[in-house]
Amino acid sequence: MGSTALATAAPPGVTLRFDADRRRRVAAEREAFLRGGPDAGSPRRATDRSIISSEIFNSWLRSSELGVDPSRAEVPSLVPGASRARRLSEAATPVLRAFGERSRGSEAWAMLLDRDCVQVAPTVGDEQLVRAGLARGGGVGATFREALVGTNGAGISAERLESFLVVGEEHYREAEQGLVTVGAPLRDPFGRLTGFLVMCQRVRMSNHLIVPYTQSIADAVEERLTEAVDADERALFEAFSRHSRRPSLPVLGVSEQLFVANNAAQQLARGQADGEALRATALDAVREGATRTVRVSLGGEEFRAHCRSVELSRGRFGAVVSLRRAARAAREGAPGGPAGGSGAADPGSATPADPVERAVALGLPALVTGERGCGRAHRIRLAAHPAELEAGSAEADRADWLARLRALTSSGRVLIRNIDVLHPEFRPRVLELVRASPHWVGATAAAPAPQWSETFPVNVQLEPLRERGAEFSELVRSVMRELGAAQVRVSAEAMSVLAKHPWPGNIAQLRRVLATALVAVRGDAVTVNELPREMAGSGRRPGGEGLLQRTERELIFEALQAANWNREEAALALGISRATMYRRIRQFGFQLRSSR
Repeated sequence: MGSTALATAAPPGVTLRFDADRRRRVAAEREAFLRGGPDAGSPRRATDRSIISSEIFNSWLRSSELGVDPSRAEVPSLVPGASRARRLSEAATPVLRAFGERSRGSEAWAMLLDRDCVQVAPTVGDEQLVRAGLARGGGVGATFREALVGTNGAGISAERLESFLVVGEEHYREAEQGLVTVGAPLRDPFGRLTGFLVMCQRVRMSNHLIVPYTQSIADAVEERLTEAVDADERALFEAFSRHSRRPSLPVLGVSEQLFVANNAAQQLARGQADGEALRATALDAVREGATRTVRVSLGGEEFRAHCRSVELSRGRFGAVVSLRRAARAAREGAPGGPAGGSGAADPGSATPADPVERAVALGLPALVTGERGCGRAHRIRLAAHPAELEAGSAEADRADWLARLRALTSSGRVLIRNIDVLHPEFRPRVLELVRASPHWVGATAAAPAPQWSETFPVNVQLEPLRERGAEFSELVRSVMRELGAAQVRVSAEAMSVLAKHPWPGNIAQLRRVLATALVAVRGDAVTVNELPREMAGSGRRPGGEGLLQRTERELIFEALQAANWNREEAALALGISRATMYRRIRQFGFQLRSSR
């Protein structure tokens, strides 16, 4: 990008995209594409796919399907709120100002967009071109979503969640044919997407170095974002990240100044009133460092909010909140109205129907047994919302593991997964600690045994999924809720197919099947077309792969982000194999940071 670009090598394919002859061939392909389509009697297609990349061609398809007018030059706009991306704007302003001072005569300009591709700061760069951009609707409030302005660097960067270059005639609209546009995602220190940096330049003045140059400016903005994070925000978000690794579990992190929520929680707390009510309830619950479970009402539904305290500076506390729908029997016996109350049993309330819930309400430690994958830990999570500890990790350092268990039992409810794998010599010390715990403790094991009965007076044995036909439909709905898809139903035909399956992998296998079906579903119901071929006895549905891949890419990216880029944890959360996760990472071209 002129003399200001970083001196770095570029892949040959990127350099070739600036070649004048190639650009003429791209222009011809675009014209052929625009002449095609159902109205012209032939399908839209690219005749020379060696010239048009799949990313550009698919973007043309999306632009066409969404009705973008290729002849329109105006940039649509809206009036952003005063606080829209305020922190991002404050961090980026000095960096953009410095770029503006260096860009005179470069025929280049830069824009700062929020996560929705809406411009949130004034355009900087070549003054003449900035004025020209303002004349056609650019500036604060302008939106560069692909659905509104067609193929451009910002739109595809938002689609792929990575930096992307669009050269000249690759743009969908005529007005951008003479430009090069690069979009670069901007993330805060915790990996959250905060917006996009967009660099634009006249083709005649540009070259492949615009890509690393744009990235260098994006890196400078991200450094400023890091500097703006204070110790309290870092402590709260680190605690939030530890407890929100399962995308389907609604989790929030709140303090007096901060509010962060994963996608599942955002779907429940949609309005500002809901968010503020949750903040007030959670902070009241953890006052003086307590950890409590309280009841909240969202959208007419009752939820149990497990509020974990997070120690901040100057003696203050924040909270990490996990939300779960209250059991029906408990919900009917709970007082109505807004959030409030503790998670302790109310003698006047209805008795919970589930035996694990009854054990929690009575404070009786419970052992849940059954085959692996039959939902043992899931049953305890629904009833108690506990902190968790895997018994299999104790052999690495018994003293450290015991210290962690002691700390967890002193602060709240605890689930010990697979307690039967503990070494026989180590078990007495663990069971002694469980009996002395001031809070409820649950555990899972393969089978009941006399050695556990003194410590765990309640034993709940779960049948494998293949033997739970009477409650199968409810189990499917429960898993769908856990996957964050309560609004998606399972058709009667699909439910019949699922009920007849032997389920050797129990609920874990059911969860994987439903998660995979949700990635593929096109309407408001899972049908037999979304079930595995060997299960449904039918082939995959035709068409729709553009939308499917986009949905799958977003789902996988969010799972990776929630798992702090740990591929195995993300695969487990989605119910897919590690090999499938690695294959999708390569397919979507994600460049992932290390999770170590």
